[in-house]
Amino acid sequence: MSSISQNISPEEMDKIQTLREMVKEQLTPYYDTNFNLLRWLRGHNNNFGEIVPKLRNHLLLRRLFHLDTLADAPRDHPVHKYWEAGLTGEAALTPDCLVNIEQSGTNDYWGILHAFPINEVLRARIYDLEAMLRAVMAKEKETGRKHAVLYVMDLTGLKYDRNLITLLRGALSAISAFITEHYVEMIHEFVLVNAPSFISTIWTIAKPLLPERTRNKVQILGKSTWRSEILQMARAEALPSFWNTEGEEKQFLANLKRSPPIDVSNYHKNGQLPPGFYTSLTIGAGKCGTIEVEAAKGQTLRWQIESDGHFSFAVNFKSDETSPRLVYPRLNQIPGPTFVPVDDHLQCDATGVYQFWISNEHAWIHSLKMRYRISKE
Repeated sequence: MSSISQNISPEEMDKIQTLREMVKEQLTPYYDTNFNLLRWLRGHNNNFGEIVPKLRNHLLLRRLFHLDTLADAPRDHPVHKYWEAGLTGEAALTPDCLVNIEQSGTNDYWGILHAFPINEVLRARIYDLEAMLRAVMAKEKETGRKHAVLYVMDLTGLKYDRNLITLLRGALSAISAFITEHYVEMIHEFVLVNAPSFISTIWTIAKPLLPERTRNKVQILGKSTWRSEILQMARAEALPSFWNTEGEEKQFLANLKRSPPIDVSNYHKNGQLPPGFYTSLTIGAGKCGTIEVEAAKGQTLRWQIESDGHFSFAVNFKSDETSPRLVYPRLNQIPGPTFVPVDDHLQCDATGVYQFWISNEHAWIHSLKMRYRISKE
């Protein structure tokens, strides 16, 4: 805890202490700050019944994925080569905000999703989210004031095609939902710059797919005025130099690189699989299914999953001696169809039954068709 006085009301401090007590078994010293807990309270309107299970799921994610120390590691996930970091520093002109530049128009999201499993794309993205959270926490400790991220989405080069619609309805909406669910109230505002002429069409498609709190934070700057508008929101040192117009005064000073595209030759290719490699599973609309595997402590469970649609996923542990418990965090929106099979694993911490839970409860009509393989190592 910081010794600097924090601008939190007594009423909010009481709620923070209550929430802290309710999740104390899962809360780590790193994540246990007043402002982190305050974000959860404000993001869910102080509804403890809603907050506690979601926060516990997030804290499980933090433990299993070692999120408290993730930002200590180098930024070297293979996905990062094609998805440049964008955290540039303080906005200054928007109080208590740090700037992150997302190259939404030029990042090769389509190529990334055809070259890497979605769970690895998510892990790479979590690294950057943890880097943002750490920077926010550092400023909060320094100033005693709650901070957030001004998330600037650069739409330069965005193309309107079938691939974009698929991304908006699939992976990009899923990642947005993940941020909203796990990094509650960390984003101050999503600011869209250099929006194309078809932005109204895109927004019509994307808006209903986004969580309400995310929708309400989106601001689209003017097509011809965005450069001057963004300079009223953030200092030049926090905005990328590739926005400068050749031959004119350099208005933007942050040294960011453009992300390269993925060569099509690096796309995932379905190799020849032996008969019976996968097991088929169909889950009706509005239903969920489970797969149970017995495993011993110390074994590793590895799974590959192909799906023709979105699904939710979690792993629970069951035994005769203990109550069921979540051992792999619930992911509420894994986008499908999968272009590359999900490929993940879990180290078994006890002997018993590991129940894989897969949900199609969000669907009204579509029956989810999957192929999966679960192995023990």
